[in-house]
Formats: sequence, C-alpha cells, structure tokens
Amino acid sequence: MISLQTYNKSQLKELVISERFRQFPFCPISVHRAQSHISNPAAGDEDTLLILAFEQQDLAGYIGILPDMINKAQQTVKTGWLSTIFVHPGYRGKKIAQQLLQKACDEYLGHIIITEFTPEAGNMYMKSNLFIPKESLQGRAYYFRSDLHKILPVKNKKWSNFKPALKILDDGINAYVKIMHRTSSHAFQKFEIIKSLDEESAIFISTNQTYNSFNRNTAEISWITGYPWILNRQPYEPADYQFSAFDKKFEYVFIKIYTGAVLSTVLMLSVRNGTAKLYFAFGSKGKDAGVSAQILDAYIRKENISILISFDQEVNKHLDKIRTLYKKDRQRHFLMHKNLDQVLGNNFGFNVAAGDGDAVFT
Repeated sequence: MISLQTYNKSQLKELVISERFRQFPFCPISVHRAQSHISNPAAGDEDTLLILAFEQQDLAGYIGILPDMINKAQQTVKTGWLSTIFVHPGYRGKKIAQQLLQKACDEYLGHIIITEFTPEAGNMYMKSNLFIPKESLQGRAYYFRSDLHKILPVKNKKWSNFKPALKILDDGINAYVKIMHRTSSHAFQKFEIIKSLDEESAIFISTNQTYNSFNRNTAEISWITGYPWILNRQPYEPADYQFSAFDKKFEYVFIKIYTGAVLSTVLMLSVRNGTAKLYFAFGSKGKDAGVSAQILDAYIRKENISILISFDQEVNKHLDKIRTLYKKDRQRHFLMHKNLDQVLGNNFGFNVAAGDGDAVFT
C-alpha cells in the first residue's frame, strides 16, 4: 500500500532537521535546496514543496515542486514547476511515479509547468495525458576551448587510456585559439563583473524587469543567488541524492554594462565547472545586444571558460559572428498542464527566459 505525504514550508523545515530525515535510506532533498524552497518569495505558507511516497513506513520515492507566479494581463496565477521526481529501483513497477505526479498536479489544481526533463520522464508526462508541449526555447552552445580529455572518456571509456595525449592536444589547440584571439580587437564599452547584486544593479533590475510571462524582479534574483541549489564541494554530501547538490565550482556572475557613465544592461550568468549559462539580460537590447555579445566573449576568454550556453536570440545573432571552436544548437522544452493552459487562454503568449523555472538553479 502506497501512501503520500505532503510538506509545506514549516513541515519541510521540520523534516530536514529531524532524526527521521537522517535515517531515510536515500535522500529526498538536500538541506540547502530545502532552505531555498522555504525562502522562495513566491511560496505561500500552505504551498506543497515536497511529496514523499511510502510503502508501509519505507521511503519509496519523492517529487519536488517549485512555486512560481505566471503573469496574465494585470493578474498573476499561482503555478508550480516540477523540480525533481525519483522512485527507488526497489519500488519501481508499482506506478509510484504516476501517483506522485497526479498528487503534485492535484495540489496545484493542475497549474504545473515542467522543463529540463529526461526523455524517459517526458514520455511518462505525455502518457499521463495531462500535459501539452509549449513552444521551446531555441539557443546555442558556443565552445571556446578544447576539452577532449574530459569529454571523450565520458562518451566512451576506451578514451580514458589516452587522456594524457588528449590533454596535450587540448593544450595545443587552446594555445592556438588564444593567440588567434589576440589578433582581434574590440572597442568595448565600460563593464564590470560582480559576484552578487550591488545597490546599483539591484535598483537597475527593479526598473528593468524581464517583462515576459514571469517578470523577474530584484527580490527573486536575490533569492536565486542567495539560496543556490548547488554548493561548492563539501566533505559531507547527501546519501544517494539523485540531483545536483555539490560540485567543484558553481557561482552566479553579473556583468554590468555601461553606456558612457550610465548603466544600460545587466547580464546574469551561472558558471559551473567551465560552463557558463546566460540566464537573464536586463535592460537595453536590440543594438546593445552586439555589445553584450562582445563583452561575453571577452569575459569567457579571460576566465578560460570552455562553453557558453545562451538562449537569448538577439545576443546569439552577434555571438554567431564571433570565432569559436564549435557551435551547437540547443533547445529547452516545456510542458504545461492542460488546466493551466485553459486558465491562461488561447491568446496567452508563453514568453520565457532561460532563467525561468528550476533550471536557473543548476
């Protein structure tokens, strides 16, 4: 017999400090991710953030939901992003994932959105007949450095035997790329790199929200950067946690771009182990997108970052003109529950940025 237990902010806070939590055979949520959920400005006191599935008294699986607000005209509609779903292998075949999914949808009246899901999970969502696909974000991954000694052994273990030779090849390619880049000159506008919001950028974002389906503001950006889901590696990690919790390096970066002495654009990125992701571009776009692309190029090369992933179409038009080792198309897929789609209506334009949803934390 499968039973489901829901946890709101206060219940989740109690759970992660309990002896019961420490005795679970596998971890359903990291402590710092729980703190992030609890601190979410869009989360109400009674909103369900985590659902655990038990067979008798044994933990069998879990699903996490990240509350959010979607904008429709002058109103907001409470929604939830599915952020995790996992069933222990010992309990699979009992339709526990389907029960967790249905319960999450019931808790939010069907106002559920999903992104960054695996093909297997996507098949389950579509087979439930609860969701419809929404327009995907189109982007690109720009490769600035060669990392064959890291990439090839992951794809095929046979390459592990050649890592020293691949490392030498990488060093040679990257040295050549660095020399070639020095031959090009850019007339940059003034820009500044900061690792957390300062007063100037916070005020700027407050008057230059994303103005899309979610209108990200200063309070939300401060919450995202103040409560990351990934921390730099610690000596003790959650046992058998299936989602990102720690890594060698993870940080948020803001690039402040000035026109003359006036702040005109703020770019927000994450950098994780040599991969940078552009999440938001606050402020001027259009003609300034070319400047943003040039400054991103300079930042990426200065910090020896290997890959930049961007879904900003205007910035990408200019990044496409910059010399890189390789460019690869990327897509971010979205599924929306039919109930939410009906509430929003046929004329609603689902307009999202790369930083919207749970993906901004990973």
